[in-house]
Amino acid sequence: MKPPFLLRFLCLLFLSALPLKAADPVGGEKLAGVKRIVFLGDSITQGGDYVTDFECWLAANSAKTEVINLGLGSETASDLTAEENAGHLKAHGFGRPTVSERLDRALTATRPDLLVVCYGMNDGSSLPSNDEGLKRFSEAITHLRDVALKSGAKRVVFCTPPVRDDKGNASLKFHDENLTRYTEWLLTKRTTGWDVVDFHGPMRKALDEGRAKNRAFLLSPDGVHPNREGHWIMARELLTQFLGAKLDGINSAEALFPEKGPEIRKLAHQRMSTRFAAWMSQIGHKRPGVPGCPGSKPGPTVGQATEQAAAITKQIEALMTGMP
Repeated sequence: MKPPFLLRFLCLLFLSALPLKAADPVGGEKLAGVKRIVFLGDSITQGGDYVTDFECWLAANSAKTEVINLGLGSETASDLTAEENAGHLKAHGFGRPTVSERLDRALTATRPDLLVVCYGMNDGSSLPSNDEGLKRFSEAITHLRDVALKSGAKRVVFCTPPVRDDKGNASLKFHDENLTRYTEWLLTKRTTGWDVVDFHGPMRKALDEGRAKNRAFLLSPDGVHPNREGHWIMARELLTQFLGAKLDGINSAEALFPEKGPEIRKLAHQRMSTRFAAWMSQIGHKRPGVPGCPGSKPGPTVGQATEQAAAITKQIEALMTGMP
């Protein structure tokens, strides 16, 4: 028997007054309340292709999250001795910078909600290839995490280092062996509650499979710095392992968009570079050739870069608005 009309009307009226359940935020609880993400790392991060690819996913999912790239070429997570730094000093005219020199300033200036960290490539070529070297790397990474969390970061995500491709040169084999040690140690920290994304394993798998089909296959032309395919693997693993993104059939950042993917990604990379120059100039560091080093030409102020970035964001949104 159907309820009387008046009762049904009152029920519908009551239900319509109930608050709607808010949609889950992009990235779920991992990005809930996250307004600013900061990336720290070496030249691979400074190059920023995987950071740009990560930003493209945010844009494709309408996330209003600011991303700041603070990667610095030649940098190590570990403090090096003068002897360990002598080779780099002789070859390049300056010793490797260490993140400890600028970490407090970077965190104080940017106040990230989420910090993404990727070190190891330069540590792996500088530290001893033994348990002592691993101990120093692990202590440096643990210290970085402690400092970041005490500074107010809600979460710190560590990424294992990319692969060092020795291309058959036996004298370079030690380097990737060190990176494998760092990777294995970082992955054990998942059991203690750390957020750890594995770049090294998937990149090694892709490199080995690619080379089995084609001996000339490369993920990094110089064996150290990944090409666009290598950077996409890094971005893909960060998105899938940490944020649970569904990327089936997506093989590049451009493919995240149904149309105008290349134009959107180009603008996203330009926006990242604009912010990079401003923030690095404000924070300062000791690595020559990068905005913010002693004697370098100042980049835009953070205020100017913020305005420029907002204008670029509007261009990206305009391109996306015109999509079907």
